Amino acid sequence: MSMFKAGEWLSIAILGLVLLFIFTSIGFFNFLIGPNGSGPTTTVEPSSAYFQVIFISIAPAVGLSFFSSVLSEGSRLSSSLVLASGITLIFGMFYISTLIPMIETIELPWWLINSPWIFSVFGILLLAIGYLNYRSVTLRSMRKNSR
Repeated sequence: MSMFKAGEWLSIAILGLVLLFIFTSIGFFNFLIGPNGSGPTTTVEPSSAYFQVIFISIAPAVGLSFFSSVLSEGSRLSSSLVLASGITLIFGMFYISTLIPMIETIELPWWLINSPWIFSVFGILLLAIGYLNYRSVTLRSMRKNSR
């Protein structure tokens, strides 16, 4: 049994951070919807609260994805995990986009209303990074096998 390389562990962490962001976002928007759609029972300033969610989870995930290809030294697993993180983020943001119209009691800023689409762009970025890394690993192994 071989251990994972550092880049593969990093890619697992990226997937975990993306999942953390999605589930925390779902909880956050469900909190803003409130019981029976009546809104939260306490006063909340949604912008600053959601900034915390962003900087704890998705910001490190996107930042670390740039280093994963270097540290993985051409691992298909690492590239696949980053690719899966992008797909997961896009589908998670699609689901969150269905929650935002249910928030009726709080006036949300424009960026929070559009946050699923903003973060879907980051999902596309993760998807592109994973795809390009996977493609370069595949091309490198094809060249090595043809010699």
